[in-house]
Amino acid sequence: MSNYNTFAYLPNTNAEVEGDMYNEENINTGIVEAVKTNLTQNGFELERNNPDLLVLLSKATDREVATTTEPVYASYPYTTGVTTVSSYYNPYYYYGYGGYNNVIGCDTDTYSYKEGTLVINLIDRKTKNTVWKGVATDAIYKQISPGAIRQMVNDIFEKFPGK
Repeated sequence: MSNYNTFAYLPNTNAEVEGDMYNEENINTGIVEAVKTNLTQNGFELERNNPDLLVLLSKATDREVATTTEPVYASYPYTTGVTTVSSYYNPYYYYGYGGYNNVIGCDTDTYSYKEGTLVINLIDRKTKNTVWKGVATDAIYKQISPGAIRQMVNDIFEKFPGK
């Protein structure tokens, strides 16, 4: 990567856009800003007229369904158990936990979420060849935070060879 000094974004008109447009725009803006920050921290400069590298961002989302099953306990009245509690629960555990030993059924919850894949391609502008690619896959929820977006991009750039 030492042969390259500058970059600019290559707009991806085929980027998948679905759902809440306002939220989608915030996510896209957050990704662009986080990539720019990572590249400038690695010594690259934004140059829109004659960049060495073109940054192509691709994002795709799929709807996924997850199911969780939790045991339902019933034992009244509660009695104190004699089982030793792991130290990481101290001092937070419920003293009557020993009475929670009879499982009478299960509570099953099903929820949907978006699984998103972000691909960052750095392309040599002259040769049009990809010189580096970074990928992250993560659950993208409706209220994804700017901090989560930055962290996802930062995780991708942990594998970046630098300048």
